[in-house]
Amino acid sequence: MGRCNSLLFAIILLLSLGMLPGCGTNHPVVLAAGPTAISITPTTTASMDEGSTLQFTASAVGADSRVVNVPVTYSSGNTAVLTIASSGLACAGSWDSLTTPVVCTPGSSGVATVTATASGIASPPVTVYVHQHVDRIAIAPVNPPATSCTGGSPGGMVGLSQAQSITYEARAFSLGNDVTATVGPFSWTQVNGSTVKLDQTLITLLSNQVLATASNPGMTQISASAAGVTSPFVNFETCPVQSVTLVVTGAAGNIFSVTKGTSKTITPTVLDTLGVTLTGVTLTWSASDPAAVAVSSNGVVTTSLVGGGDVIASCTPPTCNAGISPPQPIYPNAAMAFTVAATSNNTVQTTTAFVTSTGCGTNFGCTTNLVPITVPGNVVGNNAILPNAPNSFVFNRQGTKAYLGSQNGLMVLDPTANPPTVAPFNTVTGKVLTVSPDNNLVVVSDTVTNPNQVFIFDQTSTNSPVRLPITGATAAAFSPDNLKAFIAAGDNIYVYSKLEPLKTIPLTAPITDIAFLPVGSFAVTAGGSSADSVTALDLCTNVASAPLATTGNVTAIKALVDGAHFLALDSPGIDIIEANAVPSNTSGCGTFSFVPPVPFVNLGQGKFAPLRFLVTADSTKAYILSHDLGSVIVFDVGGQTSTAIPLIGDVKPLSGDATVDGTMLYIGATDNLVHAVSTVAGGDLKQISFPVNFNLCNNVSYTCAPDLLAVQP
Repeated sequence: MGRCNSLLFAIILLLSLGMLPGCGTNHPVVLAAGPTAISITPTTTASMDEGSTLQFTASAVGADSRVVNVPVTYSSGNTAVLTIASSGLACAGSWDSLTTPVVCTPGSSGVATVTATASGIASPPVTVYVHQHVDRIAIAPVNPPATSCTGGSPGGMVGLSQAQSITYEARAFSLGNDVTATVGPFSWTQVNGSTVKLDQTLITLLSNQVLATASNPGMTQISASAAGVTSPFVNFETCPVQSVTLVVTGAAGNIFSVTKGTSKTITPTVLDTLGVTLTGVTLTWSASDPAAVAVSSNGVVTTSLVGGGDVIASCTPPTCNAGISPPQPIYPNAAMAFTVAATSNNTVQTTTAFVTSTGCGTNFGCTTNLVPITVPGNVVGNNAILPNAPNSFVFNRQGTKAYLGSQNGLMVLDPTANPPTVAPFNTVTGKVLTVSPDNNLVVVSDTVTNPNQVFIFDQTSTNSPVRLPITGATAAAFSPDNLKAFIAAGDNIYVYSKLEPLKTIPLTAPITDIAFLPVGSFAVTAGGSSADSVTALDLCTNVASAPLATTGNVTAIKALVDGAHFLALDSPGIDIIEANAVPSNTSGCGTFSFVPPVPFVNLGQGKFAPLRFLVTADSTKAYILSHDLGSVIVFDVGGQTSTAIPLIGDVKPLSGDATVDGTMLYIGATDNLVHAVSTVAGGDLKQISFPVNFNLCNNVSYTCAPDLLAVQP
């Protein structure tokens, strides 16, 4: 009976567990299996001072990668150097007890391995280096090169050309004694991984060495660490760019006449300070008038509109010559100048002129309308109401956004919406002076609020404008590569850059306007030495050069697309200024000089009060609008002759702008109409009125004049 009962009990037990085939559930219970792998932390190596402790932990997993709870034991491969308690707490020496450790007695320096074991499965061993306490690590190059672009300074810094390599070695010290051999592998880091590449994997390297290979031009720092101690940084330089030479594929020179729709490729040749040709350098490509002549990041130039523009590629920090202080930009041998003509089947280029008014001023309850006018259709579109009364109106060069300043906040216009939309930024007050070529930064000057200040409004961080303590700023210009902005205020030029603190260039006379040489290395100011002068500014050194005397008081200055000439508006005429910029063979922006004599062309209209000085993108024509002339002065740059286009009714201009191709001018005038002036037909073609009972200002009894106008590029 007992045996039958035992057999019956076993059968019942197996049935209850679902182990008999054909019986019970279709989902058999899986019994827990033993571990298939053991992992341990730290994983590969560890470093310990003599007498210190370090906690090891282990984990066991089964075949299904789930954690298995099993007892784990720890062992040391060299108990003379390291013992480890049953809890995984290691002692760099000897424990008083492996089950209830309290006192760790220091032992000697050496190497041990720690392993965790469970159910016969062992973890990968961890190599532990036990050593005297490290209090200092020093690193130095092994066999420094005989030729270095740093000249051996500062601090023995090594400078290598791109792709050259050097080995650095670290040494660890304890109370002045070299203990490098006992601390194990060193870890190496660099501040800028694009300037130098570090490699510790080569079998020819010792555990305290690293191979440093020069990559992109610039300066960085290298350090080594071990045993919780990090060395001081040492400087490393990939030889900086010394020159950038541009050529258009399949063509010679730097001035090109092309038809709309043409594409060209510009190839740069970049040399470092040792004369080595560099590859893969991140250059900044810039176009002066990207609506007409645009350039891609690989140097492909496209011409989508009739007009013109300059293209350069520069080595601009921080993406090129990174980490060098002060920043060291390098500009090309010349700007590539393109003039774009129409093809035989070109259609009329369409765009939009936007008109508004400053008439609301500070009148309470007054709101301002912004009105689009189609070009060339001259149809008045749907108006938008501005959140603030504007005082300035500037488009970016791409034509994708416009900025309207006011004392109550900056307004950002989206010209593609119908009606156009405007986003306010009320923390930025004042007049818009300029927009950076890349459309990221806007310079706004507040000369009303006390104290005066200048705002740098950043499109990429619109909530935090930079505030500069500049009083009375009236003009500004960005370098073509966006590196710096020169801001004119009284007798001073202030130099703004994201990479450096605000700097001041003191001059001796007020500055009324600023224009950059297309190549980017120099700017020229109207005034600075006297009202009857222009002054050159070196972008690299922030130093003013000797001034050039002009015939009269220069109120505005424009750079021409040829990269070698400026037009200086000097009522009753124009000074034609030739500039000679020579790139440096060593570093910096090179040299600049004015080329005398300075031709002066009298425009034949007597003295006038300039309102706008417009130069076409191809630099063939200049147009002058004057407060006191009922006509547009036209200056033919090549022929150095002038004519005038009368405005219907002998009205006086209040505002005006030109289309990119220069074929049309739109002028807000004292008759409260917008005049569409053809520079081709040479006449005031249409006087555009607004709808009946429409006013550019709302909630006022007077008519607001169209004294703010801008044409979308």
